[in-house]
Amino acid sequence: MTLTNIRFPEDNPFSRIKVRHIFGWLLLLTTGVYFQIIMIGYRLGIKFDGKAPLDPLFNEIFAIYIWILILALLWRQCKLAGIEIKYLIGKVPDRFQWLPLVGLAIASVVFSIGVFRIFYYPLSFIVPSFVEKILIDSRNRSILITASKTFAPALYYLIFAIDFHVIDPIFSAFTLMAIMLHRWAAKWGKIPAIIASCLLYIFVLSPYFISGIVATLIYVILYAKTRSLVVIIVFMALKNIGFTIWNLSYTTFFGNQTANILDVFRSQIQLGVLFFALSAPWVIGFIYKNWYVLKGPLPYFANASEAENIKQLTVDS
Repeated sequence: MTLTNIRFPEDNPFSRIKVRHIFGWLLLLTTGVYFQIIMIGYRLGIKFDGKAPLDPLFNEIFAIYIWILILALLWRQCKLAGIEIKYLIGKVPDRFQWLPLVGLAIASVVFSIGVFRIFYYPLSFIVPSFVEKILIDSRNRSILITASKTFAPALYYLIFAIDFHVIDPIFSAFTLMAIMLHRWAAKWGKIPAIIASCLLYIFVLSPYFISGIVATLIYVILYAKTRSLVVIIVFMALKNIGFTIWNLSYTTFFGNQTANILDVFRSQIQLGVLFFALSAPWVIGFIYKNWYVLKGPLPYFANASEAENIKQLTVDS
């Protein structure tokens, strides 16, 4: 089914996909898995509470398990709805230039770091307790600090790398870009679908909502321009690697400072301005120069139309 032969909204195969089902599966699977963990823990005499929380290593393992289950359910749902997976994934363009993609990923990471410091700097004087809580939560999620709380740090690093750099990009790209974007576009139209995707990222990355919006726009533009989910997955993986390097570097060089966390954060405003100045022209320029690609059909229908045209040319010849 292509864009040109959809006469009614119900003819769109994505109208048969329900986003609320995805969140429902996520909630049920998460609840079910953790309920089983708690039951097993109690049978072994382990009470999971604030004094004995679940080991971070198991959190990563169960996260991978849940992501894979959700992907499997979505794959099956797409098949039942008549959605061709190959048109969702697409093909990597011939002679695709990967080096600029790496540069864009690095610029996106630098932009996120810079805009976070610029935005929260004035708020650190207006609502210091609010900003301090965000900074403390961010510090506690540091990879090095989290690894120190597990019984097998080396294994944690390995599982974390698989989760954050492989599974997470695949899950995010397939769920948000491939499924939700096309589903919301079928329901509300393309621009409202993009706005809804941005709002979802704001919810997921609430303290970093500005960089979340920019990242979502880059994902959508890249997907619409290349019509390849592989490119988006690689881009997300590169960004996650960049954030991991920054996380490790920042914890190593600034994590042991005895000064107040707000004072340390405020002292880095020059770094934030520098990062923003270096990355904003690249990141915002990419969005501005490529905004026109959003006027065309979404990748699924563009790929389906191209395949149908090639098939027709083959028949005619």
